[in-house]
Amino acid sequence: MAKPPPPPRSFLLVVKAASITIAASVAFLYVIGSMGGKKPPARAVDEGAPAGAADQSAAPAAEVNAACVTSAKIAAALKDLAKGEVAAMTIATKPEPMPDYAFDGPDGAPVSLASFKGKTTLLNIWATWCVPCRAEMPALDRLQQAFAGQNFQVVAVNVDTTRLERAKAFLAETGVKSLTYYGDPKANLFYEMKQSGKALGLPTTALIGADGCQIGLMNGPAAWDSADAKALISRALETPSN
Repeated sequence: MAKPPPPPRSFLLVVKAASITIAASVAFLYVIGSMGGKKPPARAVDEGAPAGAADQSAAPAAEVNAACVTSAKIAAALKDLAKGEVAAMTIATKPEPMPDYAFDGPDGAPVSLASFKGKTTLLNIWATWCVPCRAEMPALDRLQQAFAGQNFQVVAVNVDTTRLERAKAFLAETGVKSLTYYGDPKANLFYEMKQSGKALGLPTTALIGADGCQIGLMNGPAAWDSADAKALISRALETPSN
């Protein structure tokens, strides 16, 4: 019996491309779904690669932005402290100035991120419909309490766009007392951070130096009242600026 003719080459290419796309999509979803507050393991060097291949592909050190010299020193001191409960915090190798994001203060008056310049700031974006965000609020409140009186400020900005009273009610119900309420009922802050690649979802947290530069960035929740988180913030506050 004669064998059927093989499928055309174009058909095989389409099937192969579709298989690669599906595999990549599954891998991406697995990484995002399994990260939580932990970093994925560092990429291993291929066993068949020649010795020193990883070093050859490393990018040369970039010059530090003149406006972020202080944050660059702090970032260098923090690189080994992004571990444990705050392992998902990516410490900047080259801190850059944060945009002057705008949102509302507790009285509804406009506030900008620049108003916190001079303090080490932990900017957290959250919403009441985000379950991990809700879990973080009491922990962030305890973190603020732990560093009360120091040059440190947790700025938790709620981005609920409907039933705005729910956010304040939730904070009151959970006993949050040390955090000042900030809101962005149009969620512009979140969308701006998302467009710039800083935010993948909620919660998103940025560690900002007193000079207004981004030291670290985390997508996903963390135990902000843990020993790991406190060690990270403590070192950021202790690092000399000169």
